[in-house]
Amino acid sequence: MEIIGFAIVLLICMGIAKAINAMRGRLTINGAAIFLALAAAFTAWNIYMAWHSDLSSYQVGYAFGRNLAPVILVSTIATYFFFKFRSAKAHELYVKKLREQRAAGEA
Repeated sequence: MEIIGFAIVLLICMGIAKAINAMRGRLTINGAAIFLALAAAFTAWNIYMAWHSDLSSYQVGYAFGRNLAPVILVSTIATYFFFKFRSAKAHELYVKKLREQRAAGEA
């Protein structure tokens, strides 16, 4: 069930970023990057809490696996979308540069 929660958070981050990008008319905000930042904070918090607990090493490993496996699985999907956004943004900048060169050449 936790994996569904993390997937919903990813979709919310992507949706908010898509809405902002649509309002701005260009690629500005990367929703996957927002999710990856939240996932890193969640991971750091879980590591901190497990390390400072009085659990045995077996129980610490179980806590890591139970808490971090869903976020790692969804983070791999977010990483794909992160790099997809970066390539789309690079393509957008390249097309903008070509249009500016063509406009300068025609003038």
